Amino acid sequence: MTAPTVIATATPLNPQILGQAENAHRALLERILGTHGGTYHQWVALTLTANGGDTVERAPLLGRIAGALKVDAETASRALSDLVAEGLVAETPDGASVAATEAGRARFGAVRAAIGEKLGRAYAVATAEELAVAGRVLAAVTERIDAELAG
Repeated sequence: MTAPTVIATATPLNPQILGQAENAHRALLERILGTHGGTYHQWVALTLTANGGDTVERAPLLGRIAGALKVDAETASRALSDLVAEGLVAETPDGASVAATEAGRARFGAVRAAIGEKLGRAYAVATAEELAVAGRVLAAVTERIDAELAG
């Protein structure tokens, strides 16, 4: 692997640059999902479930899914229900909690590995310091936009 290229000249961060980056990431993810199965909404729901621990309370999980996707509760619930129907997530008998199944964890791992491989090559254009600054800026911008949406 080659050393990162220091980005000497750059267009200032703006909505167009953010949108282009998001669209490129999403297109790559959807290509990977086309190989492994599932939709973007299901991927987000599976990620939050698999990263939630052994068992995740359904109601707060649905709130996190809706918040991450910027969708309503019904859309979040449908994504989770699709995973249950596919056998990637299992519900507790009372339906109050869910957990990723062995098949769900396997899909999560396979998709995560494919994403890591592809994005590792793409992100190699920047140094660790540049990526850290970009991460801080994007997190701050997202926080402020979320506050606008909440207000």
